Amino acid sequence: MKVIGAAARGTDITVASILDPFSQTAFSYEWNNIAVEPKTWKKQLGESKPDLLFVESAWQGNNSSWLYQLTGSLAPRAEISELVAWCKENGIPTVFWNKEDPPHFEDFLKSAKLFDVVFTSDVNCVPRYRDALGHDRIHVLPFAAQPRMHNPARPQNIKRDREIAFGGMYFRHKYPERRQQMDYLLPAAQKFGLDIFSRQLGADANYQFPEPFDKNVVGSLPYEEMVTAYHAYKVFLNVNSVIDSPSMCARRIFEITACGASVVSPPSPAIERFFPDGSILTAADEKETHAHLRALMRSESYRQRLVHRAQREIWKNHTYASRVDQILDSVNLPVPARERSVSILAPTYRPHALESILENAARQVGLEKELVILTHGFEANAAEVKARANDMGLGNVSIISAKRSVTLGECLNLLVDAADGDILTKMDDDDYYGKNYLPDLVQALTFSGADLVGKAATYFYFESKDATILSYGAHEHRFTDFVRGATLTAPADVFREHRFEALGRSEDSTFLKSVKAAGGRIYAADRFNYFVRRSADVSSHTWQVADDELFATGDAEVFGDPVAHVSV
Repeated sequence: MKVIGAAARGTDITVASILDPFSQTAFSYEWNNIAVEPKTWKKQLGESKPDLLFVESAWQGNNSSWLYQLTGSLAPRAEISELVAWCKENGIPTVFWNKEDPPHFEDFLKSAKLFDVVFTSDVNCVPRYRDALGHDRIHVLPFAAQPRMHNPARPQNIKRDREIAFGGMYFRHKYPERRQQMDYLLPAAQKFGLDIFSRQLGADANYQFPEPFDKNVVGSLPYEEMVTAYHAYKVFLNVNSVIDSPSMCARRIFEITACGASVVSPPSPAIERFFPDGSILTAADEKETHAHLRALMRSESYRQRLVHRAQREIWKNHTYASRVDQILDSVNLPVPARERSVSILAPTYRPHALESILENAARQVGLEKELVILTHGFEANAAEVKARANDMGLGNVSIISAKRSVTLGECLNLLVDAADGDILTKMDDDDYYGKNYLPDLVQALTFSGADLVGKAATYFYFESKDATILSYGAHEHRFTDFVRGATLTAPADVFREHRFEALGRSEDSTFLKSVKAAGGRIYAADRFNYFVRRSADVSSHTWQVADDELFATGDAEVFGDPVAHVSV
């Protein structure tokens, strides 16, 4: 398992917690986590002065130190009751999360009654909790992905060259619906090449895979190595122990998808709710499973597009940061401001390109954005440009100018100095930037922990051929030395600390070298939602390379208008 970046925790909140290992790792990136122990909790709380007590339905919480404290005939035990009572007496909000509802609703109900606020993984259990607890401080908290662990950045020496995998258990003695799902998913996957990682390999016979699936068992992996495996396979299978919940589904769906593999799963109301665009494929029988797997195996482009759409949904709505915000809000603790404003830096020496600049900027969705235009060697009618921008929905536009004798590097520095955004991004005046281009790059900046992001894998549209190639297709989702200058995106401080040199060309590459030399990390994101527009007018090219020579550097992917092809 790779942990990316050196970013600070998501909040300054200190939380005393009782968590299982998976949750403890995921939440520790979001707050200062204090794993309390039964014999030392009072000393720990006195020293750490937590803002919140957060306890989940942990079977072996905090390295098994709370074993049998939350469940069983004698639960809740004295230690957990005293811990919660002490927190309440000292004004520390207490929150319980049953992440295994509905099957274990009764197992943890007595413990849940101790807490101020209760979260459940199953929205269908909310009325049951209200009846049992006598209050309405009940909320829904589904699973999520932790981008610092679960992200598409390729681990070193790992290629996505394996076919299909499943990681988990086979229940011979319970969960018949789950067993029925596996009995049609696994045979379909066997036809394409299936590896099974058994979570209970060699243990109780009730959890062993029967014939003919046993021959596909290749071993067992600890969780950290399982996350690495998510990067090695094209597809993972999912099964649902809970089949009728609109909010309860396996955490692996979020984690696998975030790591870049496709997921095929039996239908689930939760999957339909969380991924309403169909980016997680569902199958109700072996025939449907086979059809989905065949399509995913045959078409890398189809698979990547599905995954990218699903990841966008995860980054937006289903990370542990968003779950923490829900928790903090439920107990009236301050929720951190996570949205960052973006300034688009757009230099141009071509008056006719102003319309293209405005269109590209206006097209970006879901961001607080500012457009800063620099007219290089000409003066624009600022009132007319701003009026046109306003018609397109762009309300925050600034226009500055520089003499033609000023180098492009100096022009870029002027744009940086004029920008107010938290994040700055450079746009060329004649390329195409789709509506999700900037939102996706901003998310890449977050999940990668990089100092700067951009695109290396790039589509090129050639007007002379009415054709589009993909260049450097393998150079995506990786840390690198190079991204295209027209896609440079970084926190404003990066641009201010690494000034562009006073050059007329190669100013982007020298800027990247400066960032790299200072220890900065550069991340090449996905290929989508952007293309270089190569005009048929040779005189307009800033990159003086013959079309035929440049066309030969990539793979032809589409003929005609490329917008639909590159847009995801």
